[in-house]
Amino acid sequence: MPNSAPHPSQSRFAAAAREARDLHAALVELEQTAAELHLPPLASRDWFELLTRKLLPQLTDAPYLVVAVVGGTNIGKSVIFNHLAQCQASSVSPLASGTRHPVCLVPLRFDDEHDLAELFAEFELHPWTDPAAALEPHDEHRLYWQANSALPDNLLVLDTPDIDSDAPVNWLRADRIRHSADLLIAVLTQQKYNDAAVKRFFRCAAAEDKAVIIVFNQCLLPEDEAYWPLWLDTFMRETGVAPMQVYVVPNDRRAAVENRLPFYWRALPTAVTAASAAPRAISGEPHDLHRDLAALHFEEIKLRTLRGAVRQVLSPVAGAPALIAEIREKSAAFQKAAAALTLPNLSPVQWPTPPGSMIVAAVRDWWRGQRLGMTRTIHDFYGTVGKGVLWPFQWARRQLTSPPPEPRIAYRRQEWEVLLTTVDSLFAELQRLSEVGNDLLRPRLERLLAGQARVQLMDALHTAHDQCDFDLELTEVVAQEMVRFRTESPLYFRWLHRLDSAAAAARPLTSMGVFFAFAGPVGHVFTNAAAHSVIHIVSDLAGGASAVVAGETVVTSGTDWLRYVEIRFRQLQAALTARRVDWFTSFLRDHLLGDLLAELQHVGQIPQSAAMRQVESSLASLAHQWHLAESPSRPALDRPAC
Repeated sequence: MPNSAPHPSQSRFAAAAREARDLHAALVELEQTAAELHLPPLASRDWFELLTRKLLPQLTDAPYLVVAVVGGTNIGKSVIFNHLAQCQASSVSPLASGTRHPVCLVPLRFDDEHDLAELFAEFELHPWTDPAAALEPHDEHRLYWQANSALPDNLLVLDTPDIDSDAPVNWLRADRIRHSADLLIAVLTQQKYNDAAVKRFFRCAAAEDKAVIIVFNQCLLPEDEAYWPLWLDTFMRETGVAPMQVYVVPNDRRAAVENRLPFYWRALPTAVTAASAAPRAISGEPHDLHRDLAALHFEEIKLRTLRGAVRQVLSPVAGAPALIAEIREKSAAFQKAAAALTLPNLSPVQWPTPPGSMIVAAVRDWWRGQRLGMTRTIHDFYGTVGKGVLWPFQWARRQLTSPPPEPRIAYRRQEWEVLLTTVDSLFAELQRLSEVGNDLLRPRLERLLAGQARVQLMDALHTAHDQCDFDLELTEVVAQEMVRFRTESPLYFRWLHRLDSAAAAARPLTSMGVFFAFAGPVGHVFTNAAAHSVIHIVSDLAGGASAVVAGETVVTSGTDWLRYVEIRFRQLQAALTARRVDWFTSFLRDHLLGDLLAELQHVGQIPQSAAMRQVESSLASLAHQWHLAESPSRPALDRPAC
């Protein structure tokens, strides 16, 4: 008999039970967290069935053995079951009556210490008083049970529905019993050992590492002594089952009815060839299957089947790690969909650069608010005088040349043109994604594009753009950036403050000097481009606004501080542009995409959720508790797929 591990200690079972409970709770939470992924439910997965119907109720400090008699139609399962019960428990007939509901015999007082409803949670439990009750058709999944004094205190025996029945509900009931069982008594015949439905069932049993005893029933002895090894060889190769023991039982109807069939124990053959197919005399004394079963090492078998269930739960192909991989794959699709719906990906925006003169004016206003006392009075006075002196010449300039467009109006017009172009590109891309995109996006995008969506969006956008207080945004951005400038570069800022104060004392001299140095009023109006740039720099140094005005002229040479000033000026432009783009993005989110982007991003983050981390942690701990070579990221045993 195989012995793959030492007897488990009570503490080991208790620790494994805690890990199984933690894993179950984390999986249930993860299923709720990942509901938007529309994955197949946990209840439909075999490995989850093993967790809930095998590991959770049976990881106890006092292990008991659940033995199920399984096989196809009309092969004598109930006869074998009655021999184990040592009474006429199940109804026996020479006709193919067909067991529809499982029947369970439990030791006396077993139900006082254990919860049968938890062990067989997917069945309705009914006391068993009539041997024919299991043959009656019922839509609900019933399990009949009865206490039996002939059973050891830690042994449960079940008769099961036919696993090759033409009623799929019988397959489901048999599968559920298999999940709960530790040991399967496979009843086979010459007609059923190679049946497709039978092999499917036992492939799953092999994948779950169930202990199996094979009983070849209804044999013609001694003739079939030469053939059962061939049947066994085919069965083992086709299912992956490695039986613990093999029995051969003769076809004797009277002995079957009277519960006195002989069970001949047979050693597993080391090699089988057609040449060995010759009749042999029956050898050995018949065994009592009931006594043989009671003599098994229950704890070793229990450990094996629990270990097999854990392997299934940890299987990267068909276990919880496969669920994790499925969630990661689906979530990645949501992440990809969310990335596809971001504005830069849908329609890259080429936002117009804010005019430098507008930013300069806003910075001058902010700087003016920082001045105090005599410095502020002097600068305000000469600023007013300067405007008065220059007004006639500015008027003359407007008469002689075409007035340039007002910067604010021109910039707002450029913005609107960008908005129109972007919305057109956006809808074209949304339409493309709805036609060729993934299944996650398609139905949602079709709803976004239905009806008069474009017209309604453009109307709302036009209203929002008109109502936008651009001057307020400009003022706020300048204030934020200048405060950041003061915080990040205190030395530059203090130096400019001192320069501004010094300029206040020299303001009369610098104002008159600049006026006459460039041919007076005429020079101011008709100066060439180079002189015009110098006038701006010098005059604003005197006015205390040099921190940004120098940036209005592209400084390609000069002192380091001028280059630094230019960088700060470009940052002001970039900050204002970013704010305007954020406004447009927020508008699209509120009026077009709605909560779709947030929903996609949320679902895309499920692999980083607390529930996912807890599932991964519990799987690792469960693998460690059972000293399994396979971790959730490594392949499980090489067994046939069920």
